[in-house]
Amino acid sequence: MTAPDWRRFLTFRCTGCGNCCRNTIVCITDADLRRIVAGTGKSPSAFVRFYTRDEVSMSKNDPLWIKFATRKAVMGLRGRADHCIFLENATNRCTIYEHRPVTCRDHPLDVKISPTGAVEGIALSRLVQCPHEWDGNIKRKELRAIQRLNERQEESYVIKIKEWNKKSGGPRTGPAFLRFLGF
Repeated sequence: MTAPDWRRFLTFRCTGCGNCCRNTIVCITDADLRRIVAGTGKSPSAFVRFYTRDEVSMSKNDPLWIKFATRKAVMGLRGRADHCIFLENATNRCTIYEHRPVTCRDHPLDVKISPTGAVEGIALSRLVQCPHEWDGNIKRKELRAIQRLNERQEESYVIKIKEWNKKSGGPRTGPAFLRFLGF
């Protein structure tokens, strides 16, 4: 029996080019935010930015949209010039690698998980050019764990966004949203 084509992505290996950290917006959850704050000691205001509909391509109905006084936005990592604030430009290395957002942990792979929890498909994201190699050894168990963590974090965060979006009164600003999340 011939193995499905997607299995070749289990041999994907990142070459460390830094392309996935350039000219992209990394949306984050409150759990990502907590991990980054704990790992770096930085205030969220040093690395969080709220991106509007003009800046990010997402469905108008995506649950990650946060309602502010005059606009809707999603929470993401700030950029510096053409790259993520946490990318060391000279070395193309992430300065918060151990604390990076979950979405960065599975990028550039788009993983499809079956209802039973098995990996049933993998594709390579086409957001940016990825000069990868094919001599890696990715474990399906690791992919499933990252996907589950990402789902749990996002589900919890979406509940908080819904609470915020329904709440009335008080300031409707980025700093107020961060305070609402406990920062």
